[in-house]
Amino acid sequence: MNSSPAVSTGVRPFDLVFVSHPSIVHAVFDYAEHFGVASFPERLTAATERLEDARAAIVAARREQKRRYDARRALLPSIHVGDRVFVHLGDRPIPGTVGSKLDARKSGPFVVEEVLSPHRVRLSLPAGVAVDPVMNIEQLDLVPTDPDPFALDRAGTPPPDPVPGSPSVCASPPFGPAVHPDLTDAPDFAPLSSARARRPPLGLRDFDLGTLAATDPELEAALRGPLARPRSMVVDGRSVRLTERPVAYISRLTTPGEQKFVASELELSCLAWAYSKLAHLLEGASVTVITDHSPMEKMLQSQNAVHYGPTIS
Repeated sequence: MNSSPAVSTGVRPFDLVFVSHPSIVHAVFDYAEHFGVASFPERLTAATERLEDARAAIVAARREQKRRYDARRALLPSIHVGDRVFVHLGDRPIPGTVGSKLDARKSGPFVVEEVLSPHRVRLSLPAGVAVDPVMNIEQLDLVPTDPDPFALDRAGTPPPDPVPGSPSVCASPPFGPAVHPDLTDAPDFAPLSSARARRPPLGLRDFDLGTLAATDPELEAALRGPLARPRSMVVDGRSVRLTERPVAYISRLTTPGEQKFVASELELSCLAWAYSKLAHLLEGASVTVITDHSPMEKMLQSQNAVHYGPTIS
């Protein structure tokens, strides 16, 4: 322990206690000091600077520990009847409030209806909020009573469209009458440029998967069954040549951990991996799985809640 650096100081205790602490190699094999060793005053000066650095590190660590201690034992906020508070949705979820990652993680503000204790209050919630109105003060945030410094900048933005019955709708400041400039005195502006033409994505990351539906009964029958040889047919007045290209993959046991897997489980994992890699080509097409393991058919057609094999995304 004495030869390991401390977390607070970053220095070994031996380096602080002893002026000079040689390593184990020099202490065992070197009987005499070499000529490059500095004098004792230089070593004493280095030890003094080392102690000053350790003392400064300890003071900074104690200051951070005191800040965390005071934050955990801060006085309870003084909440009175009529105060407005926000509810932390992470600590007290409200159903139907958060719909996406960009939604606010606070709901309100709500008015405090009753103070039950220094730790609990009762809020005046709308009729559509199906939660207990009694909440802990650790789940609430007081609305600041100071004037909003951004009120003038926010007055020019239009208010959001209110949703009836939504608990997250906040009151917006009233807006004055809109002043429209005279359009006859407006200067002539250049016409807007045409919108940029949409181009297909360069990669396959933003493609949309669809379902291929054959309207021709003859084409649907040809796509459903296996094609032993290429077949030519006319579809919508065009000559189409149908060719079957099987997807081959090799499942080998390479590690001792994989050798413990069941063969059908490993083959199912390989099949899921191959399908995920070729999903943009196989979507909507009839796929025939040829395997030498009899449980594979039952595993693919299983309706149980148990998922075979690992989840591959």
